[in-house]
Amino acid sequence: MIVKMGERIQNAGQGFRSFWAQHKPLLGTDRRKILSLDRTEIMILRGRRAVRAVDRGSREAVILQYRLLTELLKKNQDTEYGKKYGFAQIHTVHDFKKHVPLTEYDDYVPYIQRMMNGEANILCADPPKHFAMSTGSIGVPKYVPVSQEELDKYTRYSAEMAFGVADEYYRNTTGKGLPGGRGLNAVELRVMQTPSGVGRGSVSSTLMSSMKDFVPFLLSSPWEVVCPGQEMDMKYLKARFALMDRELVFMDAAFMTGLVDLMDYIRDNYGLLCRDIYHGRIDPEIRIPGNVRDALKDSIRPDRKRARELLREFREGFDTPIIPRIWPKMSWIGGIGTGGFFPYARRMRKYSGKNIPFNNLCYAASEALIATARHMGDESYVLIPDGGFYEFIPVGCEDETKTLNIDELEIGEDYRVIVTNLSGFYRYRLHDVVRVTSYYNETPMIRFVYRENQLISIAGEKTNEEDLRWSMEQFYLETRIHVSDYSIYADTDSSPGHYIMLVEPTGVIPQERIAGCRDVLEGKLMQSNPAYGEMVRTGVLGRLELVLLQQQTYQLYRDIQIMKGASSNQIKPVRVIDTPQKKDFFFNLREQY
Repeated sequence: MIVKMGERIQNAGQGFRSFWAQHKPLLGTDRRKILSLDRTEIMILRGRRAVRAVDRGSREAVILQYRLLTELLKKNQDTEYGKKYGFAQIHTVHDFKKHVPLTEYDDYVPYIQRMMNGEANILCADPPKHFAMSTGSIGVPKYVPVSQEELDKYTRYSAEMAFGVADEYYRNTTGKGLPGGRGLNAVELRVMQTPSGVGRGSVSSTLMSSMKDFVPFLLSSPWEVVCPGQEMDMKYLKARFALMDRELVFMDAAFMTGLVDLMDYIRDNYGLLCRDIYHGRIDPEIRIPGNVRDALKDSIRPDRKRARELLREFREGFDTPIIPRIWPKMSWIGGIGTGGFFPYARRMRKYSGKNIPFNNLCYAASEALIATARHMGDESYVLIPDGGFYEFIPVGCEDETKTLNIDELEIGEDYRVIVTNLSGFYRYRLHDVVRVTSYYNETPMIRFVYRENQLISIAGEKTNEEDLRWSMEQFYLETRIHVSDYSIYADTDSSPGHYIMLVEPTGVIPQERIAGCRDVLEGKLMQSNPAYGEMVRTGVLGRLELVLLQQQTYQLYRDIQIMKGASSNQIKPVRVIDTPQKKDFFFNLREQY
């Protein structure tokens, strides 16, 4: 049953007044119209507005870029950083590039430490409303200041845009809009604060906190599960509350890994989950603090009918897609499933079937939201021209003084991304490489290719993440062996040095097939990176070694990182094993034959 806004208003008081004020520009002043809408319908309306903003911005992207840079320089000219680099005297893009240096995260660390202690007007005139926490490429925490303006862009072009794109898809394919109803959000959020009281952690935690009054009407989980303040068994809780609700219409996570892990958990623990739904309880063995367990009692009632329905479907097995069988109204699934996440998108299809559309959401980093998916299923993203000022360096170009603007890029070429964001990072090296796949009006469509520090190279062959992704896709097409995930390690202790591919198959590979699988995978790698192929053929590099990993190795790795305090929103696939700790973990879980 769709929960109407009127039911919420009777208990919300001040919450409604702030909500009404927020949505008056969107809905007008018709109080009755607002009362008639459920929370999902509000998100759809906001989503349509986000789609219109993307389309409008794409038609005037070049002028929006120059206007944005001018506004940023003017607004921040009296900050400590602005005075240091003479923002007041910069009037052209050429002058900006001439007088403001390219930067790395370490250039901002002294400023950020002071900002976290409450000092103002240092990098940006706008005070930070959040500090995005990233584990960084080598596991060292990074804290990135985020202004309210930046937070607003995240809200519009990630959360709201997803609903607008889904609604447009259904209008185009069925003639009707996106169905209203609640959804499952698998993102794990945790609200933390700096010494000065500003939120820190994932950006999603601050965004979700601002919607606390409305979360129960948008998501299946109660607030204690959506944004926990303590350690607890989140997979059980997310699954438990989602399974209770037969009417779910969407599910999403930052990455497709979060949804696959949750569906794997349901597959492996459905007996426990169904028993608890039947009896209206939380099993005493589930790790939940007592105060949270008590708080959740009001959200749980015995539902024998739903438990029997679920158990019947689960016992029929998972060979046919389970999601439409247990949530027949499921309308869309959101989560990044492109690039290195493609194995998880494929695995998710086994749970969802082919008829539920996927949305790859957005291309973002802790430093900026850069691009958004314009249509369902898009593997390329449209650059957001008012999300930051962007510069690009062609891959292979050694002269970093000659960066390109968005109207100077060529389709099919790869570029390193430089961003000036809305929160005080200027000409910042993202260390991402993207490929321009097309243009959407004046705006480049881009696809993430690889992280610069995720290259693997023993003798100058430079194998990147895109090479690995293509090779694994082709490996599947030739062998029909499903792979949960994979990594690569450069063995430089042997002579000659060689690659070791670590692969976690979804099923058992007979020992007699391993040598043939190795040959296929090596051939694909040699094809994707001809320089590597030549070095193997000439003996400069040794032949590829294939190591099979035990089932659920990568899921275990993610769970351990979360136990150590990492956010699931930040955990990306381990493509290159580049530390002794990663090497010990993965090689100790190799399959024994």
